[in-house]
Amino acid sequence: MKQQTHLFSAILFVIVASLCACSGRSASSDSIELGKYPAFDESFAYARQAADAALAEPIDVPVPRDAAGGYTHEQHKKNYYSMYYAGILYRATGDEKYAAFIRDMLLKYADLYPTLGEHPYKGSPVPGQLFWQTLNESVWLVHTAMAYDCVRSWIDEQSRARIENNLLFRVAAFIENGTPANYDTFNKMHNHATWANAAVGMTGYATGNRELVDRALYGSQKDGKAGFLLQLEQLFSPDGYFTEGAYYLRYAIWPFMLFAQTIEKNDPDLHIFERRDGILFKAVNALIQQAYNGEIIRANDALKKTYSTQEIVAAVDIAYWASRDPQLLSIAKQQGSFVLSEAGFVTARDIALHKEQPFLFRSALYRDGADGTQGGVAIIRSQGKTPTDRATDGFMFVMKATSHGLSHGHYDKLTYSLYDNGNEILTDYGAARFLNIESKSGGRYTHENNTYAMQTVAHNTAVVDCESHFTGDYKTSMHYASTINYASITDTCSVVSATDANAYAPKHVTMQRTVAVLQPQGAEFPMIMDLMRLSAPEPHTYDLPFHYTGHLINSSFPAQKTATDLYPMAGQYGYQHLWKECETAIAEPNAWFTILQGERFYSVTTTLNNGCAFLVRSGANDPNNNLRSEPAVIFRQTGKAEHVFASVVEPHGLFDPNLELTIGALPQTAMVEVIYNDDAYTAMQLTLRDSNRPVVFITVNSGFDADATHELRIGGTTYTWTGNFLIKQ
Repeated sequence: MKQQTHLFSAILFVIVASLCACSGRSASSDSIELGKYPAFDESFAYARQAADAALAEPIDVPVPRDAAGGYTHEQHKKNYYSMYYAGILYRATGDEKYAAFIRDMLLKYADLYPTLGEHPYKGSPVPGQLFWQTLNESVWLVHTAMAYDCVRSWIDEQSRARIENNLLFRVAAFIENGTPANYDTFNKMHNHATWANAAVGMTGYATGNRELVDRALYGSQKDGKAGFLLQLEQLFSPDGYFTEGAYYLRYAIWPFMLFAQTIEKNDPDLHIFERRDGILFKAVNALIQQAYNGEIIRANDALKKTYSTQEIVAAVDIAYWASRDPQLLSIAKQQGSFVLSEAGFVTARDIALHKEQPFLFRSALYRDGADGTQGGVAIIRSQGKTPTDRATDGFMFVMKATSHGLSHGHYDKLTYSLYDNGNEILTDYGAARFLNIESKSGGRYTHENNTYAMQTVAHNTAVVDCESHFTGDYKTSMHYASTINYASITDTCSVVSATDANAYAPKHVTMQRTVAVLQPQGAEFPMIMDLMRLSAPEPHTYDLPFHYTGHLINSSFPAQKTATDLYPMAGQYGYQHLWKECETAIAEPNAWFTILQGERFYSVTTTLNNGCAFLVRSGANDPNNNLRSEPAVIFRQTGKAEHVFASVVEPHGLFDPNLELTIGALPQTAMVEVIYNDDAYTAMQLTLRDSNRPVVFITVNSGFDADATHELRIGGTTYTWTGNFLIKQ
C-alpha cells in the first residue's frame, strides 16, 4: 500500500484519497483537504478527539467474559474504533504516535488471541472468541483491517509478521471456518455472512493475501456458490429490497458498501457497483425510501433507528462517491456527519458546493425475492407540497406481504402500518430487545421476542383461531411467500392486492387483502379502504387487530376498562401477553374507535356481523418487564367460514392544545358495507357523513389482468370497468 501523507500547514492537510479503505489503486483523483469544508472537518475533529482520548489511556485488551453491554465486550468494541480513528489520524498528520498505538494494540491482541477458546458466555449458536457471537468478531475485523491498512507500511517486518500470522489470519480463519457453524454462516445468504465475507476479504486486501479475497468473494470453495458476489444476487430483489427487511438492511448495508468500495479500488474489473443494474445503489435508495421522518420503518426484528446511524452515513457517502447522484447529498446533509474517507470528503465538499437535489420520496412497490416473485412491500405516500413533506409529516402507508425474511422475520402476512403528521399511528411492534444492555438477556433478543413480538397477533393482520400464521413454525414459514396480485400506484389513488393461501394451509383458509389509499370527495385527508377477505370450507374464529399509538378518545361500543380482576387473553401465540382490558359484544353492522395522536384524530371503522371487540394491552405474563405497554383493539368474528373485514382508516380533525381548540373529533365515516362478495369480486361501500355520494370500491379476486374488462351488477346498479379494480364516487 502506498503512503503519501503531506503536512501543508497547521490547519490544512491533504489525505491520500485511498484513506484506510484497504484500497490499493484509487478510483478517483479527488484529494481530501482538511480546513476547507467545516462539515467534514467536524467529523474529522471527532475522530481526533476519540483517537487522542484512546492514546491517553493504557492499552487494555482484556480476556473476554461478558455478553453485549458488559465490560470486556464494550472494551473490545472501543478498541476497534480507537484503532480505526488512530489510523485516520496517522494518515492525516503523519504523527507516528498514532501508528505506534495501533501496532502496540495489535501486538497485544496477537499475544491474546491464540490463547482463546470459545467465548464463555453461552448466548449464541455461533459463538465468537473475542465476543459472545462471531458476528461481532467480524465487525471487529472489518474495522481492524482498515486501521491496519493505514499503518502496515510503517510497521517493521517482524511485528507485521506477528500481527498477521498470530492475529489477523487467525481471526479470519476462525470467522470462516473456526467451527462448523462458522463455516455454514460464512457460506450462507444472511447479513451475518455479509459481515463475515467483508471481514475476511478486507483483511485479504489489507495484507495482500489474495486467497482470503477470493474466498470472501466466491465462498470457501471459491466456486461462486457462496460468498459476497452471490449475496448481491440472492439477498436483494431487483428493486433493491433486502429480504431481511429495512432494519437489517440498515445494518448489512455497512459491510456491503465498505467492501464494495474496497473491491472497486482493488479489483475495478469486477465492476462491483454496476452488478445487477446497480443493485447496491438501488438498495441504498430502497432503504431510505423505507423511512418516515428519518426513522426506518419497524418490521420484522426491528428497533427504532434513523437513517443518521453510522451505517447509513457510510452507505450514503460511498453511494454518492460511486454514483454522484445529487439526491443523495440532501440525505447526507440531513445526516450531518461523514465517513472519514474519500467518499465522505467528496460528499461534504459537494454539499458545500450546493450540488444537492431534493431526495424524491415516492410511492412504490418493492418486490421481494431475488427474482422479484416473493411478494413485496408497498410504500404509499401522500403527494405533499414538497419532497420533504412526503418524508417528514405526510401520510405514509406501508403494506407488507413478503417472504418470511430469514431468521429475523415475523409471522405476519398481509400486515400494514400507518404514519401521518410526523407520527407513527398504526404500529408494528418490531423486536423485543434491549440492544447492548447486559442486564436484559445479555443485550440479545428477549424470550418475549419469540412468544409475542414475532407472533401474528402483535401485528395488524388477520389471525385465525387465535393461532399465528404457520403456527409460528420458522421452517414452514421459510418455504412460502405472499403473492402480490396487482398494484396500481399513482399520486391520486393507489391500490395494492395480495393473497396468502399458505399461512393457514392445514385449515384451508385463504387470506386476501386489497387496500386502496385515496382522498374521497369531501374527505379532509387521505383514507385507507381495506378489504381483508377470509375464506375457508369450515367456520373459524377470525381476529383483526389494530395496534395504535396515542390515546383512545371515543368508540361506537362501550369501552370501559375493567377496574379489577385484570386477566390475560386466553391462548398462546402471543395472546398470553395481552391484558384484556375490555370485551364488548357488537350487534351493529359497524364498530369504530377514535384515537388522538399529536394534533390529529384517527378513526378505524370495521364491518362485523354480531361480533365483538377487545381492548388489549401488551405486558401480560411478562415477569421481567421486557415488553412495552402498548394498546390495541381486536375485532373478532366467530362462527364464519367466510368473512370480509371491510375497514376504513381515516385521519380527521384538529386538536390544538395551545388554542384549546378541537375541530372534527368525530369520524367522517357514517357507514361501511360489504355490498358484494364471491370468488370473483368483492365490493365495499363507504358513506361519509357530509356527502351524499358513497364511494364504491370493487376488487377482482382472481384472473388478475390490467387490460381485462368487467361488468358486475350490485342491487340496481351495473358497474363496468377495465382492470383489476374500480373506485366509483
